[in-house]
Amino acid sequence: MAVTLKTISERLGLSQAAVSQILNRKPNDLSSESTRKKVFAMAEELGYKQKFGHKLLRGDRTKTVCILSSQYRLNHEEQIQKLTGCLLELLEQHGYSSYVVTLKDDAHVNLEKVRELCVRGVESFIALGTPVGEMSLYEEIRQNGRELIGYNTCYPHNINVPPRLAQAEIIRFFLRENRPHFKIFLRNSLRKCLRFQGLRDVFPQLDDEELRRRYYINLGEYQTPDVDVLVQIGYEATRRAFEAEPDIEAVSYLSDYYVLGGIRYLVETGRTPGKDVLVAGYNDINAVRFHHFPITSVRHQVDEIAETLVKHIGSAEKCSQTINPEVIIRK
Repeated sequence: MAVTLKTISERLGLSQAAVSQILNRKPNDLSSESTRKKVFAMAEELGYKQKFGHKLLRGDRTKTVCILSSQYRLNHEEQIQKLTGCLLELLEQHGYSSYVVTLKDDAHVNLEKVRELCVRGVESFIALGTPVGEMSLYEEIRQNGRELIGYNTCYPHNINVPPRLAQAEIIRFFLRENRPHFKIFLRNSLRKCLRFQGLRDVFPQLDDEELRRRYYINLGEYQTPDVDVLVQIGYEATRRAFEAEPDIEAVSYLSDYYVLGGIRYLVETGRTPGKDVLVAGYNDINAVRFHHFPITSVRHQVDEIAETLVKHIGSAEKCSQTINPEVIIRK
């Protein structure tokens, strides 16, 4: 049987009106902090779920936010897991109810999901990464009078975390350590690749063809979130690179998962990572932070990103902000 306001009020000896004011965080709620804590604790214990239908009919705000994890693979990335956790905690602190939804690689399915969420009373959306069918989703959300803010998306309201400066800093680290013979392991598409732009920034005198010839190793296209597969891709790409040029002095990978495969190859061939070959990745996952070899990586400012996203929910102020990640040098 569904838990009601009456159930909670009877358990605590409070009026239904007082319980309603507390759970809906009404501005005219004059309850003490201890009473509010008891009400929220009882609601959680009993599994009380707010119904937003009556609020929608009255035109009241539901204070409901949906976090759209835009691609299945994002759920396997540690920084996205941390960011989602931080967002949920902050949203609760600010009095929001929240959903977390993983979108598909199908624009129509994603559009139907967003329409359903709007009907449920979701007022604000946070998109983590650009979803498939991005502009149709944006138009649907705006037409319903809802708001959308993104993290690393194409949307007008967006928090951007560009890798360009971080990649350039890693390259300059290699050069400071007198390791000019280095390779950067990236995917096929380089035309708009910000990692490759970091390479351009360090060597503006070289054209793209020369940069590719000297420094670029192709990882192929991203096709799977399977960590073991990514590690194996890193291993094979590293093997091909060192078989062609055995005297490579430093390597920088698209992500830390590829790093793990690269290090396995280096160790198997008698090279010591951090000494014979400097190694750098991206995302600073646990396996890299606590690795017994020193691996340079790039850490996302997750707390700042989450706080900025939540800050701009319901704000009329246009949000277009850059939060640069932090390069963690290890040697």
